[in-house]
Amino acid sequence: MATPELSVVVPTHDVGLWVGELLSSILEDQSTPADPVDLEVIVVDDSSTDETFEIAEAYAARDPRLTVVRSPGKGGGQARNHGVSLARGRFLAFADGDDLVPRGAYAAMLRKTRETGSDMVVGRFFKLFSDRVWWPVRAWPAFDEERTLVTLADAPSALRNRACWNRVFRRDFWDAAQISFPDASRSNDIEPMVHALTRARFDIVTETVYVYRDRPGPGSMTAKSHSPAGIISYLEQELRCARRIVALGDPKVLAEYASLIFDADGWMAIVRALRGMSVIDPVALDPARALIAELVELFDDGVVDDLERDKRWGWRLVESGQWATAARLIGEDVRWGDRTVADILETLQLVADSGVVPLRTLQRPLVNAIATISLGDETLVGDDLADLVLKHRDLFTVVAEAAAAVEVVEAGDADGATGWRLDRILAALDEGPELLRHVVSGATDPVTATSLALVDGRAHLRLAHTMVGAERLRVVFLHDRRRRVLDYAATELASGHLEVALPTAALSGGRWWVRFEGRDALGEFDGPVVIPEDVIGERVGERARIVQLDGRPRHGIEIPLTFGERGVRKARRVAGRIVRRVRR
Repeated sequence: MATPELSVVVPTHDVGLWVGELLSSILEDQSTPADPVDLEVIVVDDSSTDETFEIAEAYAARDPRLTVVRSPGKGGGQARNHGVSLARGRFLAFADGDDLVPRGAYAAMLRKTRETGSDMVVGRFFKLFSDRVWWPVRAWPAFDEERTLVTLADAPSALRNRACWNRVFRRDFWDAAQISFPDASRSNDIEPMVHALTRARFDIVTETVYVYRDRPGPGSMTAKSHSPAGIISYLEQELRCARRIVALGDPKVLAEYASLIFDADGWMAIVRALRGMSVIDPVALDPARALIAELVELFDDGVVDDLERDKRWGWRLVESGQWATAARLIGEDVRWGDRTVADILETLQLVADSGVVPLRTLQRPLVNAIATISLGDETLVGDDLADLVLKHRDLFTVVAEAAAAVEVVEAGDADGATGWRLDRILAALDEGPELLRHVVSGATDPVTATSLALVDGRAHLRLAHTMVGAERLRVVFLHDRRRRVLDYAATELASGHLEVALPTAALSGGRWWVRFEGRDALGEFDGPVVIPEDVIGERVGERARIVQLDGRPRHGIEIPLTFGERGVRKARRVAGRIVRRVRR
């Protein structure tokens, strides 16, 4: 029997609905008269309980290139290894029984490796969902262009792709590197693919060489991840991958891997596991905790501390074995801003009680829940918001004390708005529930816009406030370093409403933001006047218009530049370029 050029190993388990399409895409669509592919296909069935084996045998009866056998063991890893042991080709590829191989995919990869003598060729792929198509490779720079005989150090983002099915291997490289699939319940290709990537000189082609079908159901890999055994199996493999990457010693590859695990794949594995478990069993998950602690220890503290808030907290929680709190933090696939305020406060209370998250870092989400998220929370009725704050009084107090102790304003909150909002809530708490209800009911900011219009050359802005014993309020129109300030005394604030009128002629050309600065019995405060779409009246004046600022849900006033202002700005730009040239 002649030796085929390519052997394609296909492990199968209960894929009777799809295996026929996969086999047809390999046996019928890979060769053309201009570019023939001499291949064999080896189907290794892993204890299917449906008609998968019989369907594959029927194809084998019609095509001698197909061999169908039963796996001697259990699991996809053993099935793949058994298929490799039977393969006779000089090149090796893998496919899953429920996916598709596009026309000419293997020809493109074989053509490339024949030209270069590479150990491995990798191509693009996409994931096919029931309602959409996703191209993950578009986010990985390694796949932006064709590459020849590169190493992982040359293209670190190739590490993002750790599936075995969108590539062709030279068989003598596979054997020399002693690559094999682990006996794992899920994701059994990430470890051998990291092994291959750290050893190979590989090519990347820009052709689409694989279609991964993401399907629901208890037999899918996603379903298998929803168990302590599944997450433990995954983490064991990830830890071995991490040690291999650390041993490689390349800083760029190490950084890419750390981002992949802590910010992407590893984090999503934890999210899927916790969301899929009907019961969180910390005893069953303790081996996972130990593996996570060991994984984190391989990197410096910054790898977790530099993550966004929920991921940073989540890793610290699971590292310390507080799985239930991590599950509460992750929630039910609902964005943080769309969760109810009651749910958020309960979650923040658990996070605070965990002892592994700095209390000061709870300041921003705590206040944001009261000042912003509560506005869209349809579950809040009457005084519910004040009652929730009272219920979690101790949480607000300890977070405020921790924030004050370090005198830190979080990144992205440079105007200190979070701090004064929390101060106002605490001051109201000390005065009793009635004052608290006044502070947090209705408008959760001390000052809110109820109307903005441009009429007869004037900007008309109506404001409402919930100040307690108002002493003063300053309304500031701000553009770059220019400020137009209007001051209002206590007598003008007594009604709780304010009419601001400013001639647009008093504003020079450009975009003007509106801010407030005030003082009342609860202290000093300042912040932006948020002007939502639904309070805007007439938008067009004699020489001004109302515009959205920076793509945010707030608005300001734009004044067209005069001829003289345009000339001054152009002169400044020219002068700046001259200065930069002189400095060089």
